[in-house]
Amino acid sequence: MSKDAGTTSLRKVAASVVTLFCCGFLAGCMAGPEEVTQSGAGNSGSSGGSGSTTRSWFGDIVTSGRGPIEVSPDAFAAEVYCPPIQLQPGTHLIMKFEQRSEEQPQNLLYQAKIDEWARSCTREGTDQTRIKIGVSGDATTGPAWQGGEVFLPVRVAILPTGDDDAKPLYSEILDVPLTIGAGQPSEAWTVIEDKFLVARNQPMRIIVGYDEGSRRR
Repeated sequence: MSKDAGTTSLRKVAASVVTLFCCGFLAGCMAGPEEVTQSGAGNSGSSGGSGSTTRSWFGDIVTSGRGPIEVSPDAFAAEVYCPPIQLQPGTHLIMKFEQRSEEQPQNLLYQAKIDEWARSCTREGTDQTRIKIGVSGDATTGPAWQGGEVFLPVRVAILPTGDDDAKPLYSEILDVPLTIGAGQPSEAWTVIEDKFLVARNQPMRIIVGYDEGSRRR
């Protein structure tokens, strides 16, 4: 064998070894993420509650430059104070009769009740609380009802505690429109309002109920 022929054979062998090495290396690089499994609480790749995550070394390289996790300050803030809500005594019922008629059962147009009331509170800005108030009930028709629309005057008042003579923080009537057809026995209604903004953690109370007196005036 000539010297040139031997040199050529050695070059072919070296090329084959390099080719095999590169193929094996690339195969490792292209391997799927199921190759390495780690277990432990709090892994971001866990699923099904098993506490395990599957990832490749390539994933570690890609995610190693991730910035710090941001945590909302609200996660460590104290619970928002939410004032108690109650129904004003004697304001849960309205009874409407025909005009210029005696208040007898046969002259009853409708009666409306307040059945439930509730509130919830959320943070607003740095020093305020937004209060959402909900009131619900139903209206029942009487013998004299011929069908039509009524407006139920629901008063919502937010009062500071500790001083009965203090000016209310909020006090307004929420008109609840209700259409009741002739012969329809009853109709449910609900009003929800979340526009009430108050100073955070200030002692107060919420009063709800029907208020016909302001409307008559």
